[in-house]
Formats: sequence, structure tokens, C-alpha cells
Amino acid sequence: MHPAPLRPLPDAELQVMWRDGVVVRFGHDCALAYASVADRLTPAHRAASVAPLVTGSAAVGGASAIWVHTGGPAPSALTISTQRGARPPRQQLAGVRYRSTAPPDAAVRLVGGVRVVVPWLALLDLLHDPGTEQATIDLAVRRLDLDPVELLAARVTLRRPFAALARRRATLARAATGS
Repeated sequence: MHPAPLRPLPDAELQVMWRDGVVVRFGHDCALAYASVADRLTPAHRAASVAPLVTGSAAVGGASAIWVHTGGPAPSALTISTQRGARPPRQQLAGVRYRSTAPPDAAVRLVGGVRVVVPWLALLDLLHDPGTEQATIDLAVRRLDLDPVELLAARVTLRRPFAALARRRATLARAATGS
């Protein structure tokens, strides 16, 4: 199949093409995207699927950033990192988490024109987030091939809440993944 832009197609036609196996559906429930089965999904494709939801100085963060960089199954919720004190939109979409983790500009990359937190900072955010499950952290550690204990030790200058929780989770992830 000739790789063609799939966004201009009506949703009903994309659904039929997906059912018939001509296209694949990927992304978060709040930001589904379609691609030809002949296309190889890249970080730029995954970033483009969430582009309409990331505005201003916000960036894709947490497990969503790791998904953009490495692929695999998309997390159940899209995480958008905002500057501290920034207000989330009045009408929030289901399946979108707004976190004021204030990623510094040096720790944000443009991937397909979308601001995405670098992988090591995304993992750091997961370790410090009490709402993140340990299985999500273990998967992130495997995908990124980073040692979470060494990451925490190298970034001790960053003041973050839940430091004891992060250390415990990093130790568990290291034991579970053998990194």
C-alpha cells in the first residue's frame, strides 16, 4: 500500500480500514492515530499522535514520553508535563494527566515537532510519582536500559518529593529487571 497521509480520511473510513487490516491503530485512547501497515512507526509518528494535546511550553512526560521514545504499548493515560503554577485547561479530556513537574528546556527534545521530556527525566518522574505502578516503572527500566538506582544517585541535586519512595522503587526495579 502506498504510504499516504491518513489524517484527512473520515473516521468511519479509518475504522473500516483498521477492521480490514489495511491500517494499524496506535496511541492513547484520547489521541488515537492510524498508520499504514506498511509504515514503520517511529518516535515522530507517536509524537504526532499526541501533538494536538500538547500546547505552549507543555511537554509529553512520564510513561507517555517513554512510549514516544521507545514504542511498545501506549500507557493508559497521556501525561503532559507543565511548568509549575500553570493551570490545566478548563475542559480536561478523559485519559489525560496534567503534571506540574516543570521540565527544564535542556531536558526537553523536539520529536516530530512536539516537545517531549528526555527519557532519563521521564523515568525520574515515574520514580517520584506516587500514582505510578511498579510494573510501569519496571517496563520503563527495561525499555530504556537505565539503572534507576544510579540515575537517582546521579541526580541527587534535584529536589523532589517522595524521595524515599523513589529509592525503594528504584531498588525494586533494579532487582526485577537485573539492570
